[in-house]
Amino acid sequence: MKDPFVLATILAHPDDETFGVGGTLIRYADEGALVHSLCLTQGEKGWNGDPETPVVPREQLGAKRAAELAEAGRRMGVTTTTCLTYPDGELAGVAEERVVRDIVRWVRQVRPDVVITWGPDGGYGHPDHIAAGERARVALELAAIERHDVGLGPPHRVRRCYRFVQAADFIDGLKTINPQFVEYMETLAVKPQRWTRDRLGAAIDISAVADRKIEAMKAHETQEPDYRAWIGARERIPWLFAEEVFIRQYPDPGGPPLETDLFAQLRSN
Repeated sequence: MKDPFVLATILAHPDDETFGVGGTLIRYADEGALVHSLCLTQGEKGWNGDPETPVVPREQLGAKRAAELAEAGRRMGVTTTTCLTYPDGELAGVAEERVVRDIVRWVRQVRPDVVITWGPDGGYGHPDHIAAGERARVALELAAIERHDVGLGPPHRVRRCYRFVQAADFIDGLKTINPQFVEYMETLAVKPQRWTRDRLGAAIDISAVADRKIEAMKAHETQEPDYRAWIGARERIPWLFAEEVFIRQYPDPGGPPLETDLFAQLRSN
């Protein structure tokens, strides 16, 4: 019997997997792929409810969010979820070699065929997202080198890497349904690129699993404002949960031809 494909995500915050690429993870888990999630922070600086009645004491928020990811992962069919404890909001300031080393170790353990990480603009310019994508890119190269840090495990070459981006029409839609978030994006040093259809490398149809993605999103109790915004947006823009889009990091970096299956090339080999 052929071994199942292995899909892995390397992202920044405990809700990135679910809100960002949850439909893609559900779809491949349903097919029998092993899905592993690596989160580089616990998101401990995130929303914690009304200051007078917080969801949990502030010092427990990181552990709470890691537990939420584990539950969301269970609902999505994810095989394992791992949260590291690099500082939320300050990932870019952590010595690159430290973060890269932890990613290399994890990649050599779970040995994925395909990896998803953040795109070069971090979706909307978030510095932690950008740092996560760049550290992942470096780590995947090093994980494949036989003589690199042999104490981290036997080398492993990931066969395909995709970077999650926000489609241009999604960003345009935000301007009408969530102008406050658009104002926040304008305060960030990096602005989102316009990922028009002709620049994309893959678009994964998630319409059949959209309701299950929403159910997984509900596990993130500390992300209630974001959840409400997403559901409100879906009511006004029905296609919002229709697909998740990516560019290719390798092989054939960039956009076209547009793929509809992250494993298509591997299935044909």
